[in-house]
Amino acid sequence: MDETRAIGVYLPPSYEEQPDKDYPVIYLLDGNKTNLLGMSAIVESLSTDALEKQVPEFIVIAIPNTHRARDLTPTATDLFFKGTELAKIEGSGGANIFLNFLEAELLPKIDNTFRTTETKVLAGMSFGGLFAGHVLLHRPKVFTHYLLADATYVWDDNYLNRMLYKSKNLSSCKVKVFMALANNDNIGAHGVANLACGNEFLIIYNLKVLTLLTSRSAIFQRSDMVL
Repeated sequence: MDETRAIGVYLPPSYEEQPDKDYPVIYLLDGNKTNLLGMSAIVESLSTDALEKQVPEFIVIAIPNTHRARDLTPTATDLFFKGTELAKIEGSGGANIFLNFLEAELLPKIDNTFRTTETKVLAGMSFGGLFAGHVLLHRPKVFTHYLLADATYVWDDNYLNRMLYKSKNLSSCKVKVFMALANNDNIGAHGVANLACGNEFLIIYNLKVLTLLTSRSAIFQRSDMVL
């Protein structure tokens, strides 16, 4: 990418204590310090005996942004909704270059530096979810698991769904996908549309992936409770 990139790394508590153990890896987009601390706290807590080891211990690799709109968007356009420009997006459309960097440079570097398993999780929210969905549809074998949290489905006239309808042989890719959708009606019509597009993606993806035998969904109502 012709630039120097800083990477944040979290190693689980047992990493130094168990030198023969290998670990799955989460690659976290929008990987600033706050998001790295949040993700590592979640996986460390859920991997403990106190919480019944709901997940294994993970290495977390946080990828901070140098040019978020460039790296995480798959097409060169501004953000439009029903013909109205919502935001100017300078330099958009560099997702494939960023993906090449991940596949050819970052993932091999992590595998050669740390004790890793074959499990590689790509986690992204908003533009990060858009990027994760783009990778899932175009080069799904780069990662084994995908987490799409409230992806920007309205990007470029419903880009992810347009690509999903064109995709073939998704069922032959042995990947696991988790999708979370947010009820963003508070931000206006494009928030409502994004939820509708996300539900469309979930339905069509399930239909295309014939090996997906079960699907679960849940709605969490808006709450003012602070934990």
